[in-house]
Amino acid sequence: MKKTILFGDSIFNGFRNHQNTNLVTNLFQNFLGNNIQVINLSKSGATTVEGLDYLKQLDSSSNLVVIEYGTNDASSGWGVSLKNYSSNLQTLIDYIGPQKCIIVGPFPPDPNNFEINQFYQNIANFNQVAKHIAKQNHIPFIDMISAFSSLSDISSYYQADGQHLTDKGNQLLVKTIAPTILSKLKD
Repeated sequence: MKKTILFGDSIFNGFRNHQNTNLVTNLFQNFLGNNIQVINLSKSGATTVEGLDYLKQLDSSSNLVVIEYGTNDASSGWGVSLKNYSSNLQTLIDYIGPQKCIIVGPFPPDPNNFEINQFYQNIANFNQVAKHIAKQNHIPFIDMISAFSSLSDISSYYQADGQHLTDKGNQLLVKTIAPTILSKLKD
């Protein structure tokens, strides 16, 4: 059985009603099937700084690690610079090994929610950094900003906080990422 680790923040934690859930883990498991074990080591509120702190939790026998940090790094409330974000992502990749990585770009907030958007004015730049790091390391990159930008009724994919996802949003998240996981595990 192949092991895939989800390694990110509250988006991968299926954050709902002020707590973490297994929603996203279960959706990935259902999509990927019984031959792939999905292990979720994501932490709500985490940035790449915490990701570095949690590296020792990664099982070295895993086949794949899906790195999903950047949304909190891009928040004006956390204060991680683009330079540090880039350096931290590269350190994560170096530790895990590029052949075992997929990078998911920062997750965009609901564009119709001014309250949350005021904290993410720089998210496109963080997305570009993640994309560049992925390309530089020959790692698949999943651009969540692009995946969500053309949706009609986009607010229906987000909870009222404008940041975390509804069931519909979580399903799109998994359907966007899971094919790349399956493809990478075949290599």
